[in-house]
Amino acid sequence: MEVKEPAIAYSKQKISIEAYLEMENASPEKHEYYQGEVFAMSGAKLPHNTIAGNLFVALANRLKGKKCKPYNSDQRIHIESNTLFTYPDISIVCGEVLTLNDDEYNVLNPAVIVEVLSKSTRNYDRGEKFKLYRNITT
Repeated sequence: MEVKEPAIAYSKQKISIEAYLEMENASPEKHEYYQGEVFAMSGAKLPHNTIAGNLFVALANRLKGKKCKPYNSDQRIHIESNTLFTYPDISIVCGEVLTLNDDEYNVLNPAVIVEVLSKSTRNYDRGEKFKLYRNITT
């Protein structure tokens, strides 16, 4: 998924995590959440999807039969320490998958995060988002 750089907030009104999750679970579109703000995500272009898809297949084949499992961009990741909810292009979880309140939506313990960079997201992905990802303890 691509996020405008910087991501465009839906509104300046802050909402709770609970309100975001309720909205997100009912929405056909994806949104990121950070410190009370909700950010719309736009669809990715063909080259982005090709790269992410090829890498996902390669990782899935490489990890087959191992304790680690890859997930695509439909898997939401939550970083409790900084409140970020996001959808990386690929995430890998090793061992037991931990989720927020055992909800099966919000993974808390990815071991690897992959973001396919594009012109519109590379500064955000390499900058602020990378800093937020570094709060993941696993």
